Amino acid sequence: MRNCNSFLHGRHHRKTLCDRCRGQICPPYWLVEFIKENQKRRNKPLKVETYEYYTVSDGKKKIYTDEDEISDYGKVGIIDPKDISYVNLFINGVLQPSVLYSIEKGKLILHSVDPPVKGVPIILQFIKIIN
Repeated sequence: MRNCNSFLHGRHHRKTLCDRCRGQICPPYWLVEFIKENQKRRNKPLKVETYEYYTVSDGKKKIYTDEDEISDYGKVGIIDPKDISYVNLFINGVLQPSVLYSIEKGKLILHSVDPPVKGVPIILQFIKIIN
């Protein structure tokens, strides 16, 4: 028995049996390499960029803008959702369901009945998936 790489001779493919293919007829070498390469790509994690917007509730507002951002953590602003792959909102460290808020460029709108309690941290996490 031979291994799969041994059956290519010039432009012609010769059907052989090999140990790797467990006694079956070997697939073309280019197909084996193509599958191996795709497996490598599939197992690599996608690259992402993350950005965060931090603010603190005043106990009254349900609309927050770029001006409300705490600049000590960086000044990202509220990014346009068209430029981002995914957004998470955390209020007091708890992930919020997407039905409770909406985002526009420069604006976070909370749809809850009551505003968050005064002093509670509000964090928007923006995730951008890069090919």
